[in-house]
Amino acid sequence: MLFNSIHFMVFFPTVVLIYYLIPLKMRYIWLLAASYYFYMSWNAKYAILIAFSTVVTYLSGIFIEKAKLYL
Repeated sequence: MLFNSIHFMVFFPTVVLIYYLIPLKMRYIWLLAASYYFYMSWNAKYAILIAFSTVVTYLSGIFIEKAKLYL
């Protein structure tokens, strides 16, 4: 999906609209799902890349939070 395509012109406003309509606790899940869809619409192999990035970022956040307790 290119940024100047009709598909993106429908995708982006839809994602933003749903983002503001759903509860606060669900917004991060919605953005994660939309990100996966965006990456996979161009090349499905990129789902592996974003999944790896998601796991590494999540685990890094947990380790940083635990490290703060020892300072």
